[in-house]
Amino acid sequence: MKKQRLDLLLVTRGLVENRFLAQRFI
Repeated sequence: MKKQRLDLLLVTRGLVENRFLAQRFI
C-alpha cells in the first residue's frame, strides 16, 4: 500500500509538472 501511495504521488507530481511546462510553452 505504501508503494502504491508513492506511485500515486509521483504520477500526481508528474501531471503537475507537465501542466506547468505546458503553461510556460503556451
